[in-house]
Amino acid sequence: MKQAHITHLSIFLLGLFFLLLCGCGRKTLPIPPQDAVPAPITDLSAHQDGNKIVLNWTIPTRTTAGSRLPQIKSFQLFRAVVAEDACLTCPVSFTSTIELPLAQVTQNAKAKTGQYSETLLRPEHRYIYKIRTRAGWRLISDDSNQVAFLWFSPPEAPRELQVTAGDQQVSLKWQAATRMVNGEPLTGGLRYRVYRGKNAKDLQVINESVATPSYEDIGLINGRHYFYKVTAELQRDNARIEGLASPIISATPHDLTAPPPPRNLVVVKMAAGIKILWERTASSDLAGYRVYRRLADGKLTKIGEVDASGNAFVDQKPPTGPTSWYYAVTSFDRAQPANESTYSQEIIYESF
Repeated sequence: MKQAHITHLSIFLLGLFFLLLCGCGRKTLPIPPQDAVPAPITDLSAHQDGNKIVLNWTIPTRTTAGSRLPQIKSFQLFRAVVAEDACLTCPVSFTSTIELPLAQVTQNAKAKTGQYSETLLRPEHRYIYKIRTRAGWRLISDDSNQVAFLWFSPPEAPRELQVTAGDQQVSLKWQAATRMVNGEPLTGGLRYRVYRGKNAKDLQVINESVATPSYEDIGLINGRHYFYKVTAELQRDNARIEGLASPIISATPHDLTAPPPPRNLVVVKMAAGIKILWERTASSDLAGYRVYRRLADGKLTKIGEVDASGNAFVDQKPPTGPTSWYYAVTSFDRAQPANESTYSQEIIYESF
């Protein structure tokens, strides 16, 4: 009797256990709200810059629901590496994932873009990337667009870049690149790109690529400092491979053009001496005039100077005695040192 009671109790407890188990059910992970999941990146791009691949993308500011994204923790960068001749239509196997905390991503605050560079690369291999945005635990965006890049070893940097400053221009020349970074000799049509900037940190390409190792940069502002670098560029398999940059060098163009000389000189005898007059010179940077005198058998010697507002000078100590002598006038500008014109046509004065 006692044994039967225990058996019925055991069956009751076992049934109760299964009833409770079925009633509770298995709990699943919570589904993240759509107004907290970042919208996927759609403009991931890649380009070769010297010996590295540079990835760029716009940093998301909205959720999948269209509301403002409150925060970003990091970006998850997925990478696949395949041989150059690998199947392009086969499924991609992303073999590595890089967690990029937001603080470690190079950002352009004005354009709100992210950037990441990779340098450990194998020549003649194709690199495929995609990226996700992580706003928090399980708050991860869908995949971005995929970008693929076929990596080639870039050309070495052009050597011995030299610049010569002129009037509103700078002349550049350099030694041609002859090898790739991996030591292979360069073959095929090599061209060059010139970069210029107002400081050494912000240089922008200024020319269509040129085939010769020289370039004339014209239309510059005299007295302004300009910074330059040059890269070699190689075309391979319809891809433009830009090489390493030369060291940065600076130059300052300066005014080398003198104003035209004065014209139509006239001399007049006065009680104070001999007065020389001339037509004013039309020049935007005129600083003044210099007056010269010589005897018939001598050379011109400077005897005075007037500023740009004047057009006359009095020679208070002319030669004495019955003789004749000559005057000439030049113009000069505000450059340092000043550019001086040629002599005006001489005018003779006879004292007898």
